[in-house]
Amino acid sequence: MLNTVELEAPTDVTSKEYKEWRVSNLEGSSLTEIHLVLSTVLLSYWCWKCKTAADYHGNPKLFDGRSWSRFVFECVVFFAPMFLSLTERFLYPTLAALVVASLYYRWKIPNPPYRHDKWAPDPRAVVFDGSYIEGRITPKSYLSIYRAEMMLLTCFCILAVDFNVFPLKFAKVETFGTSIMDLGVGSFVFSAGVVGIKPFLPRMVKDKLVTATLGHQLKAGLWTALPLLVLGFSRLILTESVDYQKHVSEYGTHWNFFFTLGFLPIFVPIGLCLYSDLRVTSTALLVLYQCFYTLTPLGSWLENAGRTDLLSANREGIFSFIGYLAMFLMGMSLGKEVLPDAPSFKSRRMRLVTVLGVWTTAAICLFLADFVCGVEPSRRFANAPYCFWVAGFNSFMLWMFMMIEEDIDSKLPPELSRCGRPAGYNVPLILEAVNMNSLTTFLIANLLTGATNMFTETLLCDTIQSYTILAVYVSMFMLPALLLYRMGLRIR
Repeated sequence: MLNTVELEAPTDVTSKEYKEWRVSNLEGSSLTEIHLVLSTVLLSYWCWKCKTAADYHGNPKLFDGRSWSRFVFECVVFFAPMFLSLTERFLYPTLAALVVASLYYRWKIPNPPYRHDKWAPDPRAVVFDGSYIEGRITPKSYLSIYRAEMMLLTCFCILAVDFNVFPLKFAKVETFGTSIMDLGVGSFVFSAGVVGIKPFLPRMVKDKLVTATLGHQLKAGLWTALPLLVLGFSRLILTESVDYQKHVSEYGTHWNFFFTLGFLPIFVPIGLCLYSDLRVTSTALLVLYQCFYTLTPLGSWLENAGRTDLLSANREGIFSFIGYLAMFLMGMSLGKEVLPDAPSFKSRRMRLVTVLGVWTTAAICLFLADFVCGVEPSRRFANAPYCFWVAGFNSFMLWMFMMIEEDIDSKLPPELSRCGRPAGYNVPLILEAVNMNSLTTFLIANLLTGATNMFTETLLCDTIQSYTILAVYVSMFMLPALLLYRMGLRIR
């Protein structure tokens, strides 16, 4: 049904036309390869968590989670695997090194004292259950790690794709298929949804449990949307004024990702009012969208229509917003399960089953849509298989982060089962800084990407130059995040 035209490659590799041609008609890579490369994200966290716990148990009184040596270790364990795996260099040695290091540090963690009476209450459960306060939401380290890792992945890829060291099979596909950057875009939206449920959860105000009204939710949504929409229009004006290269079939002629992010807070309260169960709302929205796409002329029009008016010129951004809205609601439904404080030790562990159930459900839906019905994932139009793939991947990643934390933290003394842990034990400094101002970090990364492409011919850089520029780029978007964290300032 899709009409694709193979264009001849422009001869000038520094021209705007060549840069746009280079990222056109890409087919992506396999799910197996994508998940294998991104497993370095999990292994990096496992390695860091095991070493942190080993250092703490070695001498709790002298443990300093914010020392310079630990900061250097964080940079090595989180950034080096990202550079080596996402540029397809030394992937398997990187995986092997992370596994060996993790197992070594895991072996150094001492086991908790032996419980002679297996039928006696677990000391950790007694302390954990007694410290519960209804309506309180304490920071969850697995959520902070998960969101920050997804953000770092996204920020790195948006510039790395402009260099020859970055395999184009990891770049965004043209219409149907899967790639790492396609997954990164969806993960950005899904992870935002996981924490986006927080304003809608009941909270304790003057000893009363209250929930925000629809009017308050709409007002808050508009205030949240305003700066994002301003950024969207600013990006549109800047890219048009400097004649910046643009892949039109990505979002459309005028639409960009900031518009998608900006309209989400406006429509989310409406979705919450339609039905209280967000899983039902998001799934119904996806099924209806996919039925219209597949069973009506809408799909053919989306894939093949010309760009003759404002709607057709921006059809990718406008219609994919339906899928991203459903994806955001899916993230909110998961956040509703994992964000509030668990009332008991048993319920905290049951969350592992809940998240695993979300992953299983999403995987089954992806299998039915892709392998049974023959509908391939499409990031361009955010169809149902794409949304189920993103939901399944992110819920599995979150489940693995929770499993790692549950395993390592089981070695802690009972009094530290819920809170009271030293600084730097739960979340690495660099990830905590990114998570504190994630949208600001993403904006700075976009500005640096644009500046780099304007003043540097990235496609003419050799391997050493490419790695050097990428290293400087990562340092430059991390520096403001670290400074804001140091000053205790939270912008967005």
